[in-house]
Amino acid sequence: MNVHMSRTDIPMLSPLHLSFLAVVDAGSITGAAHMLGLAKSAVSQNLKRLEAELGLQLAVRSTRHLSLTPAGQHYYDTCRAMQRMADQTQREMERYGAAISGPITLTAPHALISTVVAPALEKLRQRFPDLRPHVIAEDRRLDLIAEGIDLAISVGPLPDSSMRARRIGTLRDILCLAPHLMEEAPSRSDPGFVSWVQTLPYVAHRREGAIVKHTLPYTETKNNPDPSPDVQFRPALHGNTVEAVAAFARAGLGLALLPDVAIADDLSAGRLVSLCASQTPVPTPIYALHPFGGSPPKSVQGAITILARTLKEQQ
Repeated sequence: MNVHMSRTDIPMLSPLHLSFLAVVDAGSITGAAHMLGLAKSAVSQNLKRLEAELGLQLAVRSTRHLSLTPAGQHYYDTCRAMQRMADQTQREMERYGAAISGPITLTAPHALISTVVAPALEKLRQRFPDLRPHVIAEDRRLDLIAEGIDLAISVGPLPDSSMRARRIGTLRDILCLAPHLMEEAPSRSDPGFVSWVQTLPYVAHRREGAIVKHTLPYTETKNNPDPSPDVQFRPALHGNTVEAVAAFARAGLGLALLPDVAIADDLSAGRLVSLCASQTPVPTPIYALHPFGGSPPKSVQGAITILARTLKEQQ
């Protein structure tokens, strides 16, 4: 059976309901207006009209705060469930040949947003202008089912899960630092190089923990028989995003391990330099995960293909 359904065939919430959901999600009428691209007066009027139609007060509003009444909370939960059902229906119809359109929610680490996700979405929107992406930048691995996420970009080994995964690229980590910190550095083959490295402050991502260990590439000499010495750091500073760690490293706050795609411009511009010229970056796999088993919606398939292509172009 060949099923065709357009976006207008799928039940959607009215503008009044969408305004109500946006006000609750944003926490204010001002935030909802920005989210929806409407004037504040229009959002406020939509909320008043909805309350008038229902004969109920849904929210208590003050200058800086908005809170739901019990009736408002129940109505919000119901509207949100209806919206999820409409979105799920849209995705299911795509499997039967409908045009790629409607919402798609994806999550990716901060390090990949500007360099990979943004250009991939630009290509995706050019090809499928009716697609409505929603992006969650988050370094933590999120529960795709609980969070209503269609596609996740995950870096590193994957935990056991029921999610379908496809490897779409490789990220390479580089030990780097601001160039002025290298001014007093001994030669890489100098016996004192490892000791000097250990004197550097270390800037860590929050995932790296309280003690950080790395193995340095090294040039073997008579005085240095170990070609791959280990170094250990107690971080002087932690950041919760790659962007933060890169900013701290550029400012000269210390040595950092950063992904190549996130610092390519910094390396080419000389804002950061590799600690060891002979360093071979550590490869880390990048995966695309989704919860749809063997039959993902066309929007998810298209997004994975374009993300993989964008990563390949970065290599």
